[in-house]
Amino acid sequence: MTRRRFLAGAVTVGTVGAVGALGTGVASGGTATGTPGETSGAFLHSVASGDPWPDSVVIWTRVTPTPQAVPGSGIGDPTRVRWDVATDPGFGSPVAGGEVTTGADRDHTVKVNVTGLAPATTYHYRFTVLDGPAAGAVSRTGRTRTTPAESTAPGNVRFGVCSCSNYEAGYFLAYRELADRDDVEFVLHLGDYTYEYDSGEYGAAYGAIVRTVEPAQRTSTVTGYRVRQGHYHRDPDLADLHAAKPMICIWDDHEFFDNAWRDGATGDSDYGGPAEYAAVRQAATRAYYEWMPVRAGEGFGTADDRNLYRHLRYGTLAEIILPDLRTYRDLQSSPTAAPSTAAAPDRTMMGSRQFDWFAGVLTTSPTTWQLVGNSVMFAPMTLPHSLDPRLHDWLVDKVGLPADGMALNTDQWDGYMAERQRIIDLIVAQREQREQGEQGEQREPGMNVVFLTGDIHSSWAADIPSHAGDYRLGRDTSVAAAEFIVPSVTAASAFDSIVPSPVAAPAVSDAVRMGEALLTQVDPWYKYVDLSRHGMMVVDVDAGRTQVDWYHGDVLTPSAPMAYTRSWQTRAGDPGARPAGGELDRARAVYAPV
Repeated sequence: MTRRRFLAGAVTVGTVGAVGALGTGVASGGTATGTPGETSGAFLHSVASGDPWPDSVVIWTRVTPTPQAVPGSGIGDPTRVRWDVATDPGFGSPVAGGEVTTGADRDHTVKVNVTGLAPATTYHYRFTVLDGPAAGAVSRTGRTRTTPAESTAPGNVRFGVCSCSNYEAGYFLAYRELADRDDVEFVLHLGDYTYEYDSGEYGAAYGAIVRTVEPAQRTSTVTGYRVRQGHYHRDPDLADLHAAKPMICIWDDHEFFDNAWRDGATGDSDYGGPAEYAAVRQAATRAYYEWMPVRAGEGFGTADDRNLYRHLRYGTLAEIILPDLRTYRDLQSSPTAAPSTAAAPDRTMMGSRQFDWFAGVLTTSPTTWQLVGNSVMFAPMTLPHSLDPRLHDWLVDKVGLPADGMALNTDQWDGYMAERQRIIDLIVAQREQREQGEQGEQREPGMNVVFLTGDIHSSWAADIPSHAGDYRLGRDTSVAAAEFIVPSVTAASAFDSIVPSPVAAPAVSDAVRMGEALLTQVDPWYKYVDLSRHGMMVVDVDAGRTQVDWYHGDVLTPSAPMAYTRSWQTRAGDPGARPAGGELDRARAVYAPV
């Protein structure tokens, strides 16, 4: 089944005149015309679902009650909307429904936590406008799926992973590929869903601006963030992906400002100070909670609605843990600071409250796998102080240099080395405890941690060393976990950032490949590195292994395909990255054809 069969004819209207006044592509007979990404004028921003649980899922849409009530406008009367959920796309078997009222105070978005659902079940949902000029307009039909009951043991789960979608840098081909695949159950988005830059400020390879984003100005107000979100949601490939399967999201920095931290940003962002940044963060967070199908925000979060960090379980097979690595972190250490600064014991990426939560979820997880949706690289990217063991030890013990080496990018976990080591030590200690019975009897391994990471616009497979300094020197090659890093959907790769023109591309490609080889030599825990291409990952987890397939494509061309390129895996009870035999079988379908 393809998404085009699934979504065709999903839009109906009550009266042609009312909807026609909104400027829609709806034929007089009431069926949708054009591409599947197009919807009625009242539902220009499609539909979405997210954060599936065994008995509930979040569904979302935005209503445009009049042509003037565009995102960020702050205008438009309150509008009543009906939502319906059924087990069939024709809604002959309804299971849930209700009414909500939305308005300009929440940018006319609708977000509903649908409860009372059955585990491991595919559902279809839609929205209907009940009053105002658009009364009778019906959204496209979305499709979603609940997770298995926590006590069940599913054979496997397969899902997509993506990150870093800069609108102006290319076409969202990764989203198109994932929307088309019925073997992919949900999508894990690891941040930088939107980018905050001025139009024209941050483009693609060769300095190209592939297409233009709105608003033209850098986003820093709730109006700007709403307009930017609305523009992204109009992308047909992103709209089709949201309509085809649930998404599980965590933010990174560009949903706010480049290199965001607790009280500011250290990248190329321009703001007046902590008070101004607090206002920016509040505006961005409000728009994010309004526009994203996440269990956070008004009526969705915990007692403290600021917490986006959360976890969900896929039966007894996997725990998906999503830390928030931007909201609570300390200021990144300066490139000119002493190397020991990055390893200071009191530096925190998570903050003490979130760290305690994370450690508790990680160490008490009863599932076979613990999958950490990690927005910045966990594996060390460092330079050695010395490859002579004696000199290395002296520099660490007497001078206080970090055992992991000198950090090259303190915005990622290398800027918070002590806290990273605490996590590694927790993993190692918990695994040892689980593998031993009360009287020393061997037990089945039950601690298998995999970091699934975004942010760095490139593809990597890596071991997570128990002790990086000793791993590099060959004294202790024990491994705590594996990390697999997804390339950007479109945001500039290392190749894109340095290539000046198509004429220089071959020479730059050669230089980048040399850099990839050098990285694996200097940091031998890196097993696979691709610093050039864009795309996404498909992850398949069963009781014995977690496999990752990478797909890459030319995002400068709107019709280019995503091509399979490489597979790596890690095995239960044997942490670390290993080459896999080949691409996963796409024939396995989660969603039954219609």
